[in-house]
Amino acid sequence: MNPLEESDSPKSESAGEDNPNQEGSPGDQNTVQGGATDGGFIFQGGQHRIEVTQYFGVQPNTKDVESPFTSESLETEYFEPETIYIPPGPFLMGSPAGPGIPAYEAPQHEISLPAYRIGKYPVTNAQYEEFISQKGRLVTPSMGWDGQRVPAGFEAHPVSGVTWPEALAYCQWLSEKTGRRYSLPNEAQWEKACRGGHNFMYPWGDEFDPKRSNQACSALAAVDAYPPQNAFGCFDLVGNVRQWTCSLWGEKRLAPDPVFAYPWKDDRRNDLNANRQIRKVVRGSSFKDNPNFLRCSARSGQVPEDVGFPEARHGFRVVLLGL
Repeated sequence: MNPLEESDSPKSESAGEDNPNQEGSPGDQNTVQGGATDGGFIFQGGQHRIEVTQYFGVQPNTKDVESPFTSESLETEYFEPETIYIPPGPFLMGSPAGPGIPAYEAPQHEISLPAYRIGKYPVTNAQYEEFISQKGRLVTPSMGWDGQRVPAGFEAHPVSGVTWPEALAYCQWLSEKTGRRYSLPNEAQWEKACRGGHNFMYPWGDEFDPKRSNQACSALAAVDAYPPQNAFGCFDLVGNVRQWTCSLWGEKRLAPDPVFAYPWKDDRRNDLNANRQIRKVVRGSSFKDNPNFLRCSARSGQVPEDVGFPEARHGFRVVLLGL
């Protein structure tokens, strides 16, 4: 192709009629002005318009390219939790009203979420120890460590006995270290991950299976001691350790405040800067909880500074919102 292509109309619309006396466009003047446009230039000289199209050997790539964010596995630092991609779209949250179902779990309702990644496992002692070491924070007795160090053999156990501010501080540190957007999941993100693309009572189905979780046991277990609990491939969503979310519950323990009642909304109930006296939603269950607490929709509200009961300590998992 000739790189110089004269347009079909020798007169530019902006040049007006062929009038040598027209102000601003004298016919005997050969002043040329150029401007870059999509892949080429347009030269406007007097009464003529010439378009120059030049390709530099790079054609647009029209093929779909998989983003690292949506990939099955994401390259991580040695201290960074592994995450699972949760695709965008709707799911059913909560439980239908019925016998044995707390009123604050109903009604069941459909909501839609954008894509995100969530921790494949709860944050482990080894991962949390890196945060403790780098930030110079003190380990509290509720965590069950050997002073400032994780007891030998417990590196792969979920960190437990942490407060909500401590869990959030870990996410903020992780974001700074990796340049990625980590946070605590809101409870809708947590429940969608728990349901695994289905609407079962438990992550794996509608029938309780004691072999799928660390439940009715005497102590914490490693996060990979039991098989994945659903089709997404997440571990320890229920059983082993209760988990903080960023969602607000309210001031009362027994039921959420009306403003935070279902149906769930992506509103100020997920405000990370909310008053620290307002309880936060805790999801999941501990190694001592009965099967009723292992349902996907089970929820409770705890004070942010609470570490949990001795046999039901609080841990957490991360959510990754962007790279």
